[in-house]
Amino acid sequence: MFKRFTQLTRLCVLAMAPLFAAAVHAQDVIRVSGIPDENPTELARKYQPLVDHLQKHLGVKVVYVPVIDYGAAVSALAAGKVDFAWLGGFTHVQAKVMSGATPVVMRDIDREFQSVFIVNTAAGISKPGDMRGKSFTFGSKSSTSGHLFPRYFLSTKFNIDADKDFAGAPLYSGAHDATVKMVESGKVQVGALNIEVWNRMLAANKVDKAKVKVIWTTPPFVDYVWTARKDLPAATVQKFANAFLTLDPSKPEDKVVLDLQGAKKFVVAKPEDFLVIEQVGRSTGLLK
Repeated sequence: MFKRFTQLTRLCVLAMAPLFAAAVHAQDVIRVSGIPDENPTELARKYQPLVDHLQKHLGVKVVYVPVIDYGAAVSALAAGKVDFAWLGGFTHVQAKVMSGATPVVMRDIDREFQSVFIVNTAAGISKPGDMRGKSFTFGSKSSTSGHLFPRYFLSTKFNIDADKDFAGAPLYSGAHDATVKMVESGKVQVGALNIEVWNRMLAANKVDKAKVKVIWTTPPFVDYVWTARKDLPAATVQKFANAFLTLDPSKPEDKVVLDLQGAKKFVVAKPEDFLVIEQVGRSTGLLK
């Protein structure tokens, strides 16, 4: 009888071994992701030095997990397929509502972020009121700076209903740089995108200034944030936060990371920072 019990115990241990191994593996790997707000080549360029920095600081393997769209980033966090995700303010709120995700850190510029409205110069648009009756594109439907706040400001500042007052239903380019190219090509006459991508494309001469110009810049709002999935150990979240909060622009390697992330420094993000976004999301009907 004792022999049979021993054999049964051995079988149970063998059966549980893969589960134990998976648990150990999960603790040895941190998976990060982010909304695909630009083209894949640009995202890879921005993320690789950051992944290297995180891996060095956290002392574990860090893997970047690409996703196909904004919704997939939220779903991956909710399902535990990634541990941390770089989200826009609105996708962060969606992740919080869906799965209890929490904010960790944000860039200094994200407390007062802005969007720009750009037009094709051949469209004869000189002021925001001229957008009425023109063709229009937002970025992603879940974008804070490419959809949520541009839609909100169209309504509150100019009394423009995005679903009724343009030439046909507004389009959704899917990414900020794609919005620029749609306006530049004349596929649409007007578009809205985040100011950081616009300025970076200007600096890199990736915009034909003879074909595209800015006609309005929005008031500031809170936007991007690193978000942690629910139930991560507090020590892991704090260590992840410290990896950003200790970035020092006087150190060449750190400066590379900061420059690629468009930041001078990172700051602590708090749940109350995103209350306005949740209110705007519900007022526009984009958040149920």
